[in-house]
Amino acid sequence: MLRKKDAILLLISYATMALGIFLPQLAKPLWHAPSIFVMVLLLLSFLGIDMRGLLRHTLKAPLATAAVLLVKTVLMPLLVYALFHVFWPGYELAGLLVAGASTAVLASFFANLFGADIFVAAAVVILSSLVLPFTLPPLVATLAGQTMQVGLAPMVRMLAVMIFVPALLGRICARWLPRTTERLLRCSYPLSLFAVGITNVGVFSRYSGFFLEQPGLALEAMAAGGVMVAGLMVLFGVACRRLPPALRATSLVCLLFPNYILILAFSCAFFGPVEATFAATYSVPFFLQLLFLRNIAGLD
Repeated sequence: MLRKKDAILLLISYATMALGIFLPQLAKPLWHAPSIFVMVLLLLSFLGIDMRGLLRHTLKAPLATAAVLLVKTVLMPLLVYALFHVFWPGYELAGLLVAGASTAVLASFFANLFGADIFVAAAVVILSSLVLPFTLPPLVATLAGQTMQVGLAPMVRMLAVMIFVPALLGRICARWLPRTTERLLRCSYPLSLFAVGITNVGVFSRYSGFFLEQPGLALEAMAAGGVMVAGLMVLFGVACRRLPPALRATSLVCLLFPNYILILAFSCAFFGPVEATFAATYSVPFFLQLLFLRNIAGLD
């Protein structure tokens, strides 16, 4: 179930994490690159979206789309924060950030894999991205505001720039530069790998000293992410079992695959190595859940 391209993405992710940690001086010029290259990833995702067709199909299932969006952007991050606060203190903010992230671009592919509604999944990807600047920063400020040294406005501003600029550029390119759009879409996979690699190098070179002094942090963060994925799979698998198969599959795909790369860049700008490491190492449970989701969720 794990595609060759996904395995390559995992390999690139961990190789570039190691490069940033062990060769920090070489990677120092890339310290400010993560935000830019996350915007490149988002631009590539917006290029391939037919907004009119997406809106038309979304209006056919407005309640389902709104319900999934509410759970994804508000209820799930609150639940994850509470559970980590009780059972694994120290990771509640990291869990909140990843759980509250917009749905990953890959959700559209996974929707097809599990027999979900591709158009609703794509709608949640776009809508959760567009509302993220107005949902995640207030949650973070409300729940962890006393422990942060940054205000609400800078977080909203950064996410708004990172999301709305590529969204606007994507629509401009698709409308006025069709040939350029086609070329970019044909090269989207290697460009995405390059963007992920540069993002990881830029983030982990910043925290090289911290990781070399505490090498167990990456393994602990990966374990915390694995526990979070496993718990959410079981919880939502049971909660959604009575839904029609297509709606059940759509809900699970939209809820269980967050845009952790976006949160990696966001964490690097505003938070510390724990949050950045949690987001980066989330790539492992992110893909491994594909091996178990069908059975756990009762998807045929």
